[in-house]
Amino acid sequence: YRAYDPALQREVALKLRRPELPGARRRGHGEARFLEEARRLARVRHPNVLVVHGADEHEGHVGLWTDLLDGRTLEQWLSEQGPLSAEEAARIGVDLCGALAAVHAAGLVHRDVKTSNVMREKGGRTVLMDFSSVSEANPEDEAGAGDISGTPLMMAPEVLLKRERPRPAADIYALGVLLYRMTSGRYPIRAETLFALRQAHEARASIPLRDAR
Repeated sequence: YRAYDPALQREVALKLRRPELPGARRRGHGEARFLEEARRLARVRHPNVLVVHGADEHEGHVGLWTDLLDGRTLEQWLSEQGPLSAEEAARIGVDLCGALAAVHAAGLVHRDVKTSNVMREKGGRTVLMDFSSVSEANPEDEAGAGDISGTPLMMAPEVLLKRERPRPAADIYALGVLLYRMTSGRYPIRAETLFALRQAHEARASIPLRDAR
């Protein structure tokens, strides 16, 4: 949501976490972890990472608020302009590598790196955003392992096939898929269902980028 922060006296973007379903296992634990990780993310400072100003709970709603960006997502850019040149994609890749390095240095994993979660601001700055799926890089427990959280077409094989908890390497894999998509307009492995996608990964049915272009 577009919102107004009276403390900062400026407009911000407000992201609310979807409430857990009634009777969910360890109800309330997810909200508490979300707040803890969002507050840690608020301490990350990098020119290519969306600035998180804070996170809190208010009247049963849990969320975080960030800078309000003016630009287009890479998904919108791809839809309107078509695939990028290798040089443009390389610049975006360098920016996002720096962004992910900062996130990982904070002990976090983004878990949903994709074209619709990267903004290209007016002026050309690339910004990694949408941290609603963020999690700890090395959690003390394995709660949540086995869950599918994120975008299957962007998921690393160990997450999709083995149901392993996403680690920093999974973000790097997703960045590779993003760059493949930005330079070809397609995904390296495509399927209509989750089952078919898993089968394609097991068969290593990826299309080389040179062939896709």
